[in-house]
Parts: sequence; C-alpha cells; structure tokens
Amino acid sequence: MQRSESFTKTFIQDTYIERFPQHALATNNLMYGVHMYKAEIALRMAIVQHNYKHSLCWLVYDVDRECAAIDWDDCRTPPPNIIAINRGNGHAHFFYGLKQPVHNYAGASQKALRYLGSIDIALTEKLNADPGYTKLLSKNPINTRWETIYLKTSLYDLDELADWLDLNKYCDKRKRLPDVGYGRNCTLFERLRVWAYRERRQPYLSAEFYHAAVLNHGLVLNQEFNPPLPHSEVRATAKSVARWTWNRMSKEGFIVYQREMGKRSGIKRKQKSLELRERIIETKQQCPTLVRGEIAALVGVTRRTVRKHLNSLR
Repeated sequence: MQRSESFTKTFIQDTYIERFPQHALATNNLMYGVHMYKAEIALRMAIVQHNYKHSLCWLVYDVDRECAAIDWDDCRTPPPNIIAINRGNGHAHFFYGLKQPVHNYAGASQKALRYLGSIDIALTEKLNADPGYTKLLSKNPINTRWETIYLKTSLYDLDELADWLDLNKYCDKRKRLPDVGYGRNCTLFERLRVWAYRERRQPYLSAEFYHAAVLNHGLVLNQEFNPPLPHSEVRATAKSVARWTWNRMSKEGFIVYQREMGKRSGIKRKQKSLELRERIIETKQQCPTLVRGEIAALVGVTRRTVRKHLNSLR
C-alpha cells in the first residue's frame, strides 16, 4: 500500500512540475503582492500560478471547510489528484489534472472551452467550493507549508469528469454559462470575440488603437461579473482576441466571409426545402385521401407550402 502511495505521489509531483508555467506568478505572502518568476524560483514558493495563461491543465477548487480533505467523498465527486491543505484551519485546494489541456485563446475550440466551463461550474457546485475563486493562484502542493495528499495517479479527460456530474442545464448553447469559475472566462471570451469581429470593420489607424479598444471593452464586460476576473486575465484574453482578429479579419475579408456564408446558407436552405418536399410527397403517396390542410398539420407547415410542393409534381 505504501509503495502504491509513493508511486502516486512521485508521478503526480513529476506531472505537476512538467506542466508548470515557464514563468509564473508566485508569492509566499499575499499581503506583499505577487510577482512573475522563472519556474525554478516560483516552485519554491507557497502560492503559485498553476496554469499557463492560455492553456488549462488543472482544474482547481477552493474548499473552505475544516474537513475539506474528506468532504469530496461525502459530496460524491470524483477523487482529486491532489489535495493541498492548510495545516492551520483545514481549508484546501483540490486539483484535478486533465489529460489534454484545454486552450482559451482566440481561434481555439469554443466547444471544448464551453464543455470545460460547464464541468467546472457543476463541480464547483457539487464540491460546495468557493464560487468566487478566480483560479489564478493556488497552494503549491510541493511546498512544505501545506499538507499534501495525492489520491489519484491517472489524469482525467473531460468526459470522465462529466460522468460524475449533471450538465443538462448547461447544454443549451444559446444561454450564457453562470458567472462562476471558468464560466466567466467563457462568457468574457465569447462576448468580446463577437464584439471584436464587428469592430474590426471600423477604419482603425493602427493595430495598437484596435488592441486598446478591445481591452477597454473587455474591462467594461468584466465589471458585470461578481466577482470580476483579475485584470491580468482580462488583459490576456483581450490581447489574444485582438491579435487574432486584427491579423485574420479586415473589411475586405469580412465581405468575402459574408459571401461565403451566404453561399452556405443558400445550400442549407435548398437542402431543407428538398427534404420537406420529399416528406410532403411521401405523406400524400401513402395517404392519397388526405387534403392539403391535413398534410400541412401532419408535416408542420402551412397549406400554401403543401400546395407549392404538390404543384411542382404536375
């Protein structure tokens, strides 16, 4: 048993160090602020930045309860890979390692980012973790200030975490995710991205002016969150969106894009019309005695649409 625990500790510690940002924010005391350090220096400090700026390898949760180390089992949640515990009050940070990092820069998969956001919100609720935790800094599990428990050797994929959770209320992509955890990041990124696409068509004098406008709008959007995201995260998101949009989109490019989307839309409408026509004709052939109004009710269209498609056969 001790051999197994030792292997888990060694493997997860090595994984944590391998994934640690090359330059990370870190401190030994939050009262004195945080500063950027090289990895070898930051890893010796008690509180550190655990993820790269645009690459999410760890899902971390702040559980402020005296029995946090054992609460995950009572909550029927997946076992964390790491639990870093405050020896003074029992409060802890739970770490769930992802097999494949999820990226949150412009051009990255929005489907994966929203999926991650949904899982993060649901897991925050199930653990009864602090919903206002910004997820930028965490207890450094390899620092001796904290008591660290290593529970699970294998890392998680998103589907494995989702199997423990109820994500049904987050499936409607038309609705914004709650402003909790990475739900805020998803919302900020999506709203800022859409705004930046439209704004790119304006005649900005330079990329610098455009970048400043995107950042300013991002800061405005961030004020709607309670609590808001750290300024550094908003700045990083705005920089990514502005750089990607400025380099890949322009007024001329937007015209080409609209033309292409119009073609795709026309193809989809034509395909939909053909499928509807086949349904109407098939219904009429199977039940020749049905009148147009009855066919319209069965198919879910108007009598005029039924008449148009039936007349096309003559």
